Amino acid sequence: MKTRKRKKGMYIALLVLLALLVGSLYNSLNGNPISKWLAQRELQHFLAERYPEKRLRIEKGFYDFKFKRYEFRVKEIGADTDKGEATEYEFSLGGWIPEVKVDGIRSANLDMPLMERLSGEVAAELRAAFARRVPAVREVTVQLEVVKGQLAENAAWTPSLKLDEPLYIHVVTDAAGASKQQVAEAAGEIAAVLDVGGYDYGHVTINANVMDDKAGKDGYGYVKYVARFDKGGGKVSAGDVEEVTK
Repeated sequence: MKTRKRKKGMYIALLVLLALLVGSLYNSLNGNPISKWLAQRELQHFLAERYPEKRLRIEKGFYDFKFKRYEFRVKEIGADTDKGEATEYEFSLGGWIPEVKVDGIRSANLDMPLMERLSGEVAAELRAAFARRVPAVREVTVQLEVVKGQLAENAAWTPSLKLDEPLYIHVVTDAAGASKQQVAEAAGEIAAVLDVGGYDYGHVTINANVMDDKAGKDGYGYVKYVARFDKGGGKVSAGDVEEVTK
């Protein structure tokens, strides 16, 4: 009798476990009604706060399992394009507590030529500054955003330039003879340059690349180590440096 009860209990436990696994798999691929509702509610609050002057309607959304985000189309009521079609924007929300990751209205109003010029100016400035303390630095790219009308078209780069989003910085270094500890030390030097210079940055990624005879046409080879840090996120240690296997 006890054996039968034990088997029945194990059977029920297996069914519960299977149901949890199936539910988890379904949720990872399709999302769930509660999280979708939370995401849509957050988007409504975001639109009302950020764009009170616009008449906006949220269209049907869907779950993008690849990026683990909810995607929504937002239609601007009363705003027509030259083709007579209503203007639509794409919004993405993600996270356990949903937050807007992609703002389609902002993206549609970015000043791309000005952004490209300013990004080039700050990248050249930082490359020179980094290389003085980390000779292995080979390339620096910077992502920044400027909404149309936010700055004058002839605005020149300076760390005191007021942007509403922090800089994203990507650095490529030569990994020749470097260890994880040396990459971590390089990250510390780069962070020091940014902090002393008063740069408003959010995230920095450092790729230490092997640049040998097999480097290819671009000359940057392949990634051996990766280090990442955020402003105010603390010192990078050797244990934080990821070694990339080919």
